[in-house]
Amino acid sequence: MLYIEPQAGVQPVVQLIESAHRSVDLNVYMITDRRILAALRADHDRGVRVRVIIPEYPYRAGRRFVATERRELAQSGVVQRYAPPRFEGRYVFDHAKYIVIDGGRRYLVGTANFTYSAFRRNREYLWIGDNQRTGAALAAVFADDWRGRRLQRPLPSPLVASPDSARALAAVIRQPGPVAIETEEFGAVPAIERAVRAKHGDIRILVPARESRHDRRVLAGLAREGAQVRLLRRPYLHAKLILGRGEAFIGSQNFSASSLYRNREIGLRLHGPALARLKTRFDRDWAHARPLDGRD
Repeated sequence: MLYIEPQAGVQPVVQLIESAHRSVDLNVYMITDRRILAALRADHDRGVRVRVIIPEYPYRAGRRFVATERRELAQSGVVQRYAPPRFEGRYVFDHAKYIVIDGGRRYLVGTANFTYSAFRRNREYLWIGDNQRTGAALAAVFADDWRGRRLQRPLPSPLVASPDSARALAAVIRQPGPVAIETEEFGAVPAIERAVRAKHGDIRILVPARESRHDRRVLAGLAREGAQVRLLRRPYLHAKLILGRGEAFIGSQNFSASSLYRNREIGLRLHGPALARLKTRFDRDWAHARPLDGRD
């Protein structure tokens, strides 16, 4: 089921955690939300195994933040580990945002960190599902990263994992018909830029109003070739969405070289009724955004 933030709030995540019978495995870039921490603590207290993977060096977060995060997780009874070393470096991160319940019985994949802002101020998308094949594959990703080893098997569709997810995202962009994109970052990634150009203007791109100068230059170049680009001020656009008539993608992947080629990221391709809800939400955000060049 699709949840759209900030309207849905944190309750869907809390209820998912509370539904665990045996285990909760969670990999997230940041976790500070008090209700989520309380739900993890309650699970631990009733005998559920709770494991969390977090990055040791999240971008622009100091050691004090990481120490506080670790302390709060420890107080919740969580067994925690830092991400594998290959995802800890200069502009390389474990940036995934997913939960696996009871070895894959249920799962969450989304765009949101587990912070106050994610559920109260940001545009985010979450998918909570129970497909057993997808759940088992997510459980395997967590198990491999927990042990610090590379993925032992290719991920089945609809999952999309980084490193090396640019080709999969470009394929979603290239689907027939109009396409809409929401992303917090839009850097210089040739595979993505080629896919956008191939739409010949049949594409809308929405980014935050405070997008970086570098990303604005990339977007301006695409706009000159026909892409429609707008800037959204509120809510803050932290979502990562590709939306077409036939399928959509949501996940942790930004449109940057690090995110698509080097980070640990997890996303999901969606089909069916969720696409109509995503389109309605995108169209409303688009109507409240302003053009990249400042002109209507």
